[in-house]
Amino acid sequence: MIDKYPDQSRRYPIMSAQATSDRRRPSVLVIDPSASNRALICECLRQLPEIRTMATGDADQALQMFRENLPGLVLLDTTQQDTNGIELTRKIRAWELSRIETGISPWTPIVFLSSVTDEDTLAQGILAGGDDFLSKPVSEVVLLAKVRAMLRISTRQQEICEVHRQLKEIAILDSLTGIPNRRHFDDTLAVEWKRCIRNDTPLSIVLSDVDFFKQFNDIYGHQAGDFCLKAVASSLSESLFRVEDTVARYGGEEFVAILPGTDANGAYAVAERMRQSACDLHIPHERGIDGRVSCSFGVASTHPSTEKAPQQLVKTADANLYAAKSAGRNRVILNLE
Repeated sequence: MIDKYPDQSRRYPIMSAQATSDRRRPSVLVIDPSASNRALICECLRQLPEIRTMATGDADQALQMFRENLPGLVLLDTTQQDTNGIELTRKIRAWELSRIETGISPWTPIVFLSSVTDEDTLAQGILAGGDDFLSKPVSEVVLLAKVRAMLRISTRQQEICEVHRQLKEIAILDSLTGIPNRRHFDDTLAVEWKRCIRNDTPLSIVLSDVDFFKQFNDIYGHQAGDFCLKAVASSLSESLFRVEDTVARYGGEEFVAILPGTDANGAYAVAERMRQSACDLHIPHERGIDGRVSCSFGVASTHPSTEKAPQQLVKTADANLYAAKSAGRNRVILNLE
């Protein structure tokens, strides 16, 4: 049984230096108000060299440690000095739900350790978000087997989250340029349109096109064309200084930027900065403007409302882009609605 070990709690700080230097190993967070119990559990877990342990008896500190270290498993005594284990479980699950990424929230197995075998307490713990229950004193064999099993499940869940994240990234990113694709632009425009209505703020977009790109492909080949598009995409992205601004590949050699909260004058300034950035790449183009690759830009800005549609903003930007190309290319055109 675990309770055969002497009290060695002083040997176990919250996180050892070895654990800090090897954070890739799965970790177990032990939460128990008794220092001697924490020491005994940690001593038992040391038989599993592939894991690292953390321990605390304070519920608030436990929640902080959970947030900062994201353990693979929590071993939790149901009775804490300042709050009960069931309430702490609810707080952990609520925090995990607040961190939903790519449509999937993280999940960490929680196993209750308690000398109380009341069925109602067990049911409340499971309903609060617990996953299993072990009665104290816990057999070493059972505890080690349970930890291995739960960490196995936790690892698989993390792998699923990572695969889901990668799939979503593939779905929203353009495979050639690495910037968001048309689908992401459409979704973002719809979201930002509604946000600007709620906040009563302007919304602008900048639609751009690489000048004489077909001729560039004909002269230098498609590999050079791909390089050109990637370079232009990068330069346009680097021209956006705010995190809320987004540039996406609209299709072919066209790119589009969404500028929420930006009025017409601000959008024009951004477009001009993007135009200059593309020219500064100095990509040779014998049929281009001044012998190098350049871009034309159409800017549209509006104050979104329920009486308007975001597609109209795109239509206006497209018309202004066409005007920029008709006027000689390598320029920015803004005609207000």
